[in-house]
Amino acid sequence: MFDIDLSKYRIIDLSYEVRPEAPEPDRPFEVERGYLADRAFKYDVLRTHTHVGTHVEAPAHFFDGGKAITDLPLTTYVGPAVLAAYNMPRNSEITPRDLERLIGDIMQPGRIVVTRDDLLGTVEGRQPHLTIDAAKWLVERGMKMLVLDAEMGANMEEGRAFHDIVMSRDIPIVERLANLKDIRRSEFYFMALPFKVRGMDSGWTRAIAIEER
Repeated sequence: MFDIDLSKYRIIDLSYEVRPEAPEPDRPFEVERGYLADRAFKYDVLRTHTHVGTHVEAPAHFFDGGKAITDLPLTTYVGPAVLAAYNMPRNSEITPRDLERLIGDIMQPGRIVVTRDDLLGTVEGRQPHLTIDAAKWLVERGMKMLVLDAEMGANMEEGRAFHDIVMSRDIPIVERLANLKDIRRSEFYFMALPFKVRGMDSGWTRAIAIEER
């Protein structure tokens, strides 16, 4: 029988908790309790969108006619991951040289790259941003999914160019994570299986990391 010995491994919940009673202006999640035919409770979702809470973005998020969440193989969303944890000044760039320093010795094709800002919330200013050249470095090194705790590009134009480089290779992006500080190891297993709705550009997910104790 297959099993995971939880005395040797720990499961870390990396998902952002959506609170319907305290919605964010651009991240609505309005619900209303109702009943099913047998008078059991249900919740009607009155207003939300596909980028609320922790979510996976597929190429259809950026390209008209791009692959949707259900068009990518399920194996895309799970696999070995490496942690790029940086401690950099606000408004700074994360370049290929930085990535080489952070994960160059452990990065292999097929890895999921998880970024973590170790200064987030402790100082003011815009988060460090991954450069366009950093996107090219990640793609060239065979990244299969990107988990973001950083900005993409210095501005909206560069952000779109970053999306273009990554998603043109059918590499999805996971956003709105929580508890990344609880990851202790540089290598672990990551899972972010999206809600299965045909044709969607993005899917809500319960993201987790599994690492050795």
